[in-house]
Amino acid sequence: MSKARPELPGLGTPWGTPTTVNYSEGSDVGYRWFAKTGQDPLFPFGHGLSSTRFDYADLTVQGRSGVRAEFTVTNAGPRRGADVPQLYLLEDPAGTRMRLLGLERVDLEPGESRTVWLNVDPRLLASYDTGRGQWHTPGGNYRLALGHSAGDYTVVADVSLAESWFGR
Repeated sequence: MSKARPELPGLGTPWGTPTTVNYSEGSDVGYRWFAKTGQDPLFPFGHGLSSTRFDYADLTVQGRSGVRAEFTVTNAGPRRGADVPQLYLLEDPAGTRMRLLGLERVDLEPGESRTVWLNVDPRLLASYDTGRGQWHTPGGNYRLALGHSAGDYTVVADVSLAESWFGR
C-alpha cells in the first residue's frame, strides 16, 4: 500500500500535475540575461574575492583560422594570489551579444606577470543553422573584452572575421 503525497499549501501545484514552463529568454540566461536587459547583478558572473589585485594589458586578438587572444596578467597587489581572467564577446555583426569565450586561472607572486593565450571555440561565435545542419559565423567585426567578471571589463579589442560555415 503506497502513501499518497500530502498537499503542501502555498507551494504551487500538487505533485504530479503536468506543467509547462516557457523560457522566453531563449539562450540568454544568467549573465547573458542581465546584459540583454541592461541590469546590474549584485555579484556578476565570474565575480570573485581576492586578497590582492590584478591588472590586464596588451590584449591582442587574431582571427585567421579561429580566434586567439593573448594578454598579460600582472599581480599588482602585495600578496601572492590567483586570478581568473575572462574573455567575453560583447558585439558581433548582428549587434550586442554577451557570451563568455574563455577563461584561465593564473597564480602569481606580487609583481609577477604572465602572458596568457586563449583559443576560442568557433561555435561560441557562431549560430547553428538547422536548415543546412552546420554552424555559421557571419563575416564582420567582433568586439571582445577582457575582464575580472561579466560586469568588470578592463581591456577591449576588435577582430574582423570572414564568413564561415563548418561542422556536419
